Amino acid sequence: MPNSQKDFLTNLTSAEMKKLLIARERIDVLLIEKNKLSKKLDRVEAELSRLMNGADKKPSSGGRKKVAGKKATRKKVARKKAAKKSVTKKKTTKKKAAIKKATRKKAGRPKLSLKKTVKKTTTKKTGKIKLEDVVVKVITSNGGPMNYKDLLGVILKKKLFVSKSANFDNVLRRTLSTSKLVKRAGRGIYAVA
Repeated sequence: MPNSQKDFLTNLTSAEMKKLLIARERIDVLLIEKNKLSKKLDRVEAELSRLMNGADKKPSSGGRKKVAGKKATRKKVARKKAAKKSVTKKKTTKKKAAIKKATRKKAGRPKLSLKKTVKKTTTKKTGKIKLEDVVVKVITSNGGPMNYKDLLGVILKKKLFVSKSANFDNVLRRTLSTSKLVKRAGRGIYAVA
């Protein structure tokens, strides 16, 4: 080292040395970033010149590097999609065949008049209790209009109605809104019609 540099280093305080070290580290980081950006700029300029000259007909990769194995995964995804489509096609063709078969069977049967069809309101023939009837019984046994939550609670607590539905709450709401035997007396309050 020349004497002037030795003299300069020996005359520095520790705080000044720390500042120089921090500055040097920052310079190193910035140089690395500069090199990366210059490489990226070179790629962009090359792509621009190809596009301007019309030499490149296919779309670019957007400046991304191609990763080994990415093509294979894309092929796998494409195969899975194709397999899924064929499965759905098979299902839809089976459904269509079943519908055609059902319509053929119906075509051979004589049509029933509306008078001869059985009404859904009859429960004696099927032996099943309708939710609408259970609601009417609960409201009449209460002696007046009932809140929706109380009505639901009584039906569930006493197990007055068995449903296959996972959400009996929705079944009861639908029944209350469509029933002709039960009317809405207020917000969330129901009474016998």
